[in-house]
Amino acid sequence: MTRDPWTYQRYIQQSRAEFTVAKHGYVITQCGWFSERSASYLATGRPVLTQETGFSRWLETGGGVVPFSSPEEAVAGFEAIQSRYAFHSQTAREIAVEYFDSQKVIPRLLERAIKAAQLSAQLP
Repeated sequence: MTRDPWTYQRYIQQSRAEFTVAKHGYVITQCGWFSERSASYLATGRPVLTQETGFSRWLETGGGVVPFSSPEEAVAGFEAIQSRYAFHSQTAREIAVEYFDSQKVIPRLLERAIKAAQLSAQLP
């Protein structure tokens, strides 16, 4: 817990990467959950090593975001990030811009919401 957003931001910026184990419900349902904290790490160019929840169906992985499903895969992911840190850092930032930048996300979200509302209005 932090007192303000700037302390939290500094914490992320001073980290080398993020390691996350997902809640069991997200893992067994493979619902595609991805943490907003992980998105913050990506935005600062910090790689994310996180348990697979199905997000790899919609999010680019392998560089910047390294999913794992077992302890062995987590260790391999850690080693991969360590051995090619500059690549993973650069790719992390690129993924953040492509998938989480508000300039891209908000127009897509609004477009989908408008289409859904139009379809809903056509139903009897």
